[in-house]
Amino acid sequence: MRQKDFILFVSFWFLTGNALVAQTNWNLTRCISFAIENNIGLKQKEIQKKLATEDLSQSKRNLLPEISASSRAGISFGRSVDPNTNDIVNNEFFNNSYELGASLTIFNGFKQVNQIEYLKFRKKASELNRLNAIDDLAFSVMNSYFDVLYYQGVLKIALEQVETSRINLRKIEKQVDLGMKSKTDLLEMRANFETEELRRIQVENNLKTAMLQLKQHMNLTEGTDLILDAEQSPMVPAGNQQQENLFNSYTQWSPYYQSFEAQLKASRKSLAISRSQLYPSLSAYGSMGTGFYETTKDDSGKTIGFGTQLDNNRSQYLGASVNIPIFSRWAARSGIKKAKLGVEEAQNTLDEEKQKLYFEMANNLNDLEALEKEYNQYQKQQEADQQAFQASERKFEQGLVNVVDFYIAKNRLANSESQVLKARLQWEVKKKILDFYMGKRFWE
Repeated sequence: MRQKDFILFVSFWFLTGNALVAQTNWNLTRCISFAIENNIGLKQKEIQKKLATEDLSQSKRNLLPEISASSRAGISFGRSVDPNTNDIVNNEFFNNSYELGASLTIFNGFKQVNQIEYLKFRKKASELNRLNAIDDLAFSVMNSYFDVLYYQGVLKIALEQVETSRINLRKIEKQVDLGMKSKTDLLEMRANFETEELRRIQVENNLKTAMLQLKQHMNLTEGTDLILDAEQSPMVPAGNQQQENLFNSYTQWSPYYQSFEAQLKASRKSLAISRSQLYPSLSAYGSMGTGFYETTKDDSGKTIGFGTQLDNNRSQYLGASVNIPIFSRWAARSGIKKAKLGVEEAQNTLDEEKQKLYFEMANNLNDLEALEKEYNQYQKQQEADQQAFQASERKFEQGLVNVVDFYIAKNRLANSESQVLKARLQWEVKKKILDFYMGKRFWE
C-alpha cells in the first residue's frame, strides 16, 4: 500500500511540477536569453567565426617551410633509357627512387606578415559581427515582446468595451420592450456593438501575429505556451543626457561600430598585400634523393644489392631563387588602385555610420523626452475622458443623451486608454535603447 501511495505521489509531483514550469511567466530577460541560446542565425555566426579563426591559424602556419616526400617504382619494357647510365637499352628492368624536399619563402615583400595582420582584423570583425548579431536579436525580441504586451493591453480594453456594450444592449432591449426607448436606439446600439466586436477580433489576430513573431525570434515551437510578465520598470525622468557622451560611450564598446573600424584596418592591410606584388621574392630549396636500379651491376655482372645502392646513389641539392617582377600587364598596379579604393570605401562607410549613429541618438533622446510629456498628458486626458464617460453613461440611462453621443464618449475613453498604454511601452523601449548606448545590455 505504501509503495502505491509513493508511486502516486511521484506521478502527481511530475505532472504538477511540469505544469508549473510550463506556466512560468516569461520576462524580457528570459525571452532574450532563450533566443540567444536557440537562434539558428547565431549558430551560423559562430561557424563563420570558427572559419575566420582557422584562416588566421593557417596564415601563421604558412611561415613554416614546406616539406614533401615522394617515391617512385616501375618496370621498363622494350627500348628505354637506363636511369643509371642514360644509355639506350632494350631489355626489361626494375627501378625505384626516393626523394625528400623542402622549400622556404625567405622574403616576398612582407606579404605573409601582412596577410596574418589582415586575417587578424577579419577574425576580429567576424567576432564583432557575432556579438552585433546577438544585440540585433535582443532588440528584435524586445520589440516583439512589447508588441505582444501592447496588443494584450489593447485586447483587454476591447474586451471591456464589448462587455460594456453588451450590458447596455440588454438594457436597451428591455427598455424598447417597455416602450421607454425607440427601436432606432436599439439598432444604433447593436451596430456599435458589432463594430466593437469586430475590433476585438482584429486585435486578437494582431496579438496572435505578434506572438508568432516573438516565438520565431526565440525559435520556440508554436504550440508552447508563452505567458509574458507585464511588470514594467518605474517611469522616472531620463534627465539631461548629453548626445556627445552617448556617442563617445557607444563607440568605445559597441561591436557594431567597431566592426566597421576592423573592416577599415583590414582594407589597409589588403592594400599592403597588394603593394607586396611590386617587391622581389626570395626562396630557398633543398632536396635529398636516392634510388635502386636493376641495371646497376658489379664487375661480375650481378645487380648490386638494394641497401648498397641506396647508400651509393644518394644525392643532395641546395638552391635559392629570386623572382623580380618586371612587367605583369599592369596587373599589380591595378590591384593597388583597387585596394586604395577599398580603403576609401571602408573609410566612407565608417564615416557614414558615425553620422547615422549620431543623429539616431539625437532622435532617440528627443523621442524619450517627448514620450514622457505625451504619457503625462495622455494620463490627464484619460482621467478627463473617464469622468466624461461616466457622466455620459448616467445621462444615457436617464435618457438625456442619445446613443451616438454616448458612444462618442465611450470610444474617446477607449482611445485615450490605448494611447496611455502605447506611450508607456514606447517609453520603455526608448529608455532601454539609451541604456544600451551607455553600454548596459538590459538582458544581462
